[in-house]
Amino acid sequence: MKPGARPWTGDAMMLVTALLMGSSYPFAKDVLGVMSPLLYSASRYLVASLFLFAVMALMRRSLALPRRDWVPMLLLSLIGVALFQACWGLAMARSAPSVGSIVMTTTTAFSAIIAWMAGRRLPALGWAGIVIAFAGVVVVVNNSLTRFTVDFGSLDGTLLWMLSAFAWALYVDRCAPYNQRLGALPVMAWTTLLGSLVLLPVSLIFDSLAEFARLDDRLLGFWLYTAIFPVGVAFLGLTAGLERLGVSRVMVYMYLIPVAGVGLSAAFFGDPLTAARVLGGGVVLLGVILTRVALDRAARLPV
Repeated sequence: MKPGARPWTGDAMMLVTALLMGSSYPFAKDVLGVMSPLLYSASRYLVASLFLFAVMALMRRSLALPRRDWVPMLLLSLIGVALFQACWGLAMARSAPSVGSIVMTTTTAFSAIIAWMAGRRLPALGWAGIVIAFAGVVVVVNNSLTRFTVDFGSLDGTLLWMLSAFAWALYVDRCAPYNQRLGALPVMAWTTLLGSLVLLPVSLIFDSLAEFARLDDRLLGFWLYTAIFPVGVAFLGLTAGLERLGVSRVMVYMYLIPVAGVGLSAAFFGDPLTAARVLGGGVVLLGVILTRVALDRAARLPV
């Protein structure tokens, strides 16, 4: 914990951060009713990057990026912003926000698989957690407890969510050494900027900036909200929470993201809250928690 910090500030900060990150799902769904997914993702991350650079300037942090880090930051941005957000937007346009907020929780399972592929030990508990998490995804997608309803021809949204979760897990894993050397905030700011600048011209091949004219005041507010708060403000809260609480306690609050996403979607945006999604979401969370516990235990074992 940071010296002199009140003991409750880190917890309060992480609670708000989890709610902000979960809120992006229902707000984005409404905007995507009139805006194409790639343009939405590229434009909101461009705004988010400008917000992060503005915060760095106010903090009197250096905005420069060392020349040797330009290529690594570009590669990271292709994975963690361009690919991640392209899949995120396309998946959101094809599925319910509650499904997305639950399936994205499997990022932890993909992180464990990536760690294992890199030669790190993954105990049996971790593998059990991965299987349980993906079984929960099947329940969520099936959305019925009495019969099998999955149409394999309409799984594109779920598969895109899972690719998005994998891309984010890979990005977080590869960012670790750069976060230690450059700081998490500059890495996030630069990859967000570069990734959005890569994705934006790609989106304009298929879409047009004229789509912004379709947004009424409410949807424009939603677009701006999802650019600044679930990305920019939430990331600042996440980095501050890590400083005050450490990784293990922060991860507990990350499990609230799907709860916030599902709850807000049902309460304010009319997304049906079915028994299958509640049960499946609980199964996914159980699997993710078991995987996280296994990773933490493995990290404490002598090499």
